[in-house]
Amino acid sequence: MPFNWGYMFPAELMSEYKGCSFTEFGFLDAGEEQFATTYTLNIYTGGDIAPGTLIHTQTFEITGTVGDVVTFRLDTPIEIDGTENIWLTFYHDGSIEYPAPAVADVGNPNSRWLGIDGYGWMDVASVSSEAYSWLAWVYVDGYDWIGESNEAVSVYPNPTSGNVNILASGINHVAVMNAIGQVIYESNADGNMATLDMSQYQNGVYMVRVTTENGQIVKLVTKQ
Repeated sequence: MPFNWGYMFPAELMSEYKGCSFTEFGFLDAGEEQFATTYTLNIYTGGDIAPGTLIHTQTFEITGTVGDVVTFRLDTPIEIDGTENIWLTFYHDGSIEYPAPAVADVGNPNSRWLGIDGYGWMDVASVSSEAYSWLAWVYVDGYDWIGESNEAVSVYPNPTSGNVNILASGINHVAVMNAIGQVIYESNADGNMATLDMSQYQNGVYMVRVTTENGQIVKLVTKQ
């Protein structure tokens, strides 16, 4: 049947990106013709248990030929004001058997929202004995500075299978976030260099948020 699914990004998380914009989103193209179809992306602001105000919509096609994550530019960047929840949702008409890419539940209820006409929005875990988290991404301003500084931050080696070194002037805090924005590690720092041990995490892409005396920046780090 036709249905919607997606993420809710809490205002508390969005406040860290105030003044930035959503510019792109990513979606899994499974690389098989049976998954080729058209989707509709809808972005909303506000709402705690269902999306609030629709602020953006656009359609996109999955070709079934890529076999990896494909990215799409938003027709219009979505500015983040940092005071409201933001919903990133996808709609499909139900014309293919497996339309929603997902992974095993990552433990965050906001990564597994499901919307069915006539039934409203719900947590997948509340209607299924086997919960899943949706597999899609949204990108923020290329992860540029959130503060007022344009000072360079170096993160290397990247990709890594072990330690990652961070070089910047006046580092005072470092945090690691998973693909849906959960903070899985954080530590205070004091100096111009910090080291993260990424060997403890599963392979994938992580966000490393570096706070210095001049502002914040988020870098993508690949663990392999």
